[in-house]
Amino acid sequence: MEGNERKTAQGEETGAEAWQRLSAYAYLSAPERLVVDEGQDLPPEFYRLCRLPGARTTVFADECQRLTDANSTLTEIAERLGRCTSLTLDGNHRNTRQIASFAAHFHTGTGLPVLPEREGPPPRLHRLPHGGAADLLVLLAQRHLQQSIGVIVNSTETQFSLLGSLERRAPRIRPQLYTSRARAAQNRYRTLDPGRPGIVLVHRASAKGLGFDTVVIPDTHTDTAVDPTSAALRMTYYVLATRARRELHLAYEGETEPPLCAQVGPGDLLRG
Repeated sequence: MEGNERKTAQGEETGAEAWQRLSAYAYLSAPERLVVDEGQDLPPEFYRLCRLPGARTTVFADECQRLTDANSTLTEIAERLGRCTSLTLDGNHRNTRQIASFAAHFHTGTGLPVLPEREGPPPRLHRLPHGGAADLLVLLAQRHLQQSIGVIVNSTETQFSLLGSLERRAPRIRPQLYTSRARAAQNRYRTLDPGRPGIVLVHRASAKGLGFDTVVIPDTHTDTAVDPTSAALRMTYYVLATRARRELHLAYEGETEPPLCAQVGPGDLLRG
């Protein structure tokens, strides 16, 4: 989901209204077990609510992969839940060693993750002319006909701009696009077929939990003005990079590399 919006007939539901609705649901449903995934992206107060039904609660969370402003640390989750047992799950079963090594530059936790053994090509940074992202995507789609290609961008406007460019230049590609902001008449953009190979255009805020054979981040130049030491920016790139199973491509428009990418040496990020 892009943000935490929920539309009603009267407009957007306020946070207080959503909280009241969720509280009422917790009392009425009274589940015996409650499982929370991506628990770091929920506010600390949510975990006080989890205690109301008296259900056995299991939370999966990685505080190094926070994408929303309303988030929790592992300590905050444990404190709100009360007495609980904490287990650490190690290992990287999605990425190649090269992708994981690149992503480690943006890891914000204590210590560095253990790199996986599986090998693959190094991530690559492309300098593009204005509007050149579509050409790169067509090339990758033609090269990897039976693979999934996740294109993760920083705005809904960019999603639809790329969709239009791809449909004009290579209509046989038939890209998919997902946005939580799609209207009822735009059902095509409200669901994805995860088993279908080809290009999928998603917003950064919707990337959590997804995985693709190849990932393309074509608009890194949109982060040029952001402080490269920002924990929020670094966590974002950590999440985006680790969506890739085999190949990772980043791209920018302009004369100079975005500061965050420029910090990564040629051993972990090829250019051109």
